Amino acid sequence: MKKASVITMHRIYNYGSVLQTYATQKILENIGLNCEIIDYISPYRAKKPLFLEYPPRLEGKKLKKSIYYMAKLPSFMLKDITFGGFIKKYLHLSKKQYITNEDIMADPPVADIYITGSDQVWNSKYNHGVDGSYYLNFTGTGAKKIAFVASFGKSSLSENEMNEIKPMLEEYSSISVREDSAVSILSKMGISGTCIIDPTLQLHKEEWLALSSRRLVKNRYLLLFLLYNEDNGATEYAKKIAREKGLKLIKLSWELKKPKGVDKLFTHRPPQDFLSLFANADFIVTNSFHGVAFSINLNREFVFVPRSEFNDRIMSLLRKTGLENRVVSDDKDLIISNKMIDYEYVNRVLEHERKTADEFLSEALGGEI
Repeated sequence: MKKASVITMHRIYNYGSVLQTYATQKILENIGLNCEIIDYISPYRAKKPLFLEYPPRLEGKKLKKSIYYMAKLPSFMLKDITFGGFIKKYLHLSKKQYITNEDIMADPPVADIYITGSDQVWNSKYNHGVDGSYYLNFTGTGAKKIAFVASFGKSSLSENEMNEIKPMLEEYSSISVREDSAVSILSKMGISGTCIIDPTLQLHKEEWLALSSRRLVKNRYLLLFLLYNEDNGATEYAKKIAREKGLKLIKLSWELKKPKGVDKLFTHRPPQDFLSLFANADFIVTNSFHGVAFSINLNREFVFVPRSEFNDRIMSLLRKTGLENRVVSDDKDLIISNKMIDYEYVNRVLEHERKTADEFLSEALGGEI
């Protein structure tokens, strides 16, 4: 059995990151590969620097910064437990853990195929610059390299960044990305790329339900799930829909105190509970890519409230599934919430896209499996 080593963002305190890693692993194992997730963290996501991050508004304010850290500690520890348990149980990690690019260059994992996985692995803003590890710069000459649904997380790159990454990308035998804008970025460098759906969407609804917790809310409910507490009117919109539809308002977040107007707060819950809350919701309001992806895959009624940045991949998915009309531009506009989604059409699109993803992998791997 051929071995595939995958580098992706699996140790981020984020449901989408962990679940897309699980999906990637499962997809590769389903086609007969021995899949290993390279336990690479990056120096900016190691526990100490991650904990020591603080909002710019606290710069130079020692007392307020100390208070911030004291308030942050319980949530930080709970997040580590929440995701640590899932990672340990479900992900097949490399025996060696790597923190820096120098670490992985000095003692790289040995595999038949090297794969840059999904998520925003090529987002230089998140990575504090170009991280060569996510471009597989640690592999030997002639190693087979594939990008599987990678993302730049933004619609354009500077000329300097393109000049830096182009030589590394040219060493890939096959590249697939997650959004249309990424195909355009690659094209500007003279590199071809295929746009395929996120790994979480490549798995069928039934596969996610098998991993999900039992139903957690007895009543009918609206689920509010926002990344980074970036609201942009989403909470008020959710309250209005919940009142109109007679639903309990449930929020999934990292807050420790239940916000005003929310009937029940689920905080620091494992990925299995994330799946349950999405699978059983009567309506969903979210600003998250994977919030949208799981809403679609689990055939839930939902709306998307755009964030201030990094919306390209979400809009790409909505266009692909014919759901551009699920975008909220005005928190007073409740018409969107009353339009039922035609999931018969959406599911046909998903099946077509899954076949496209299967064909990409089959061609990319050639005679490797």
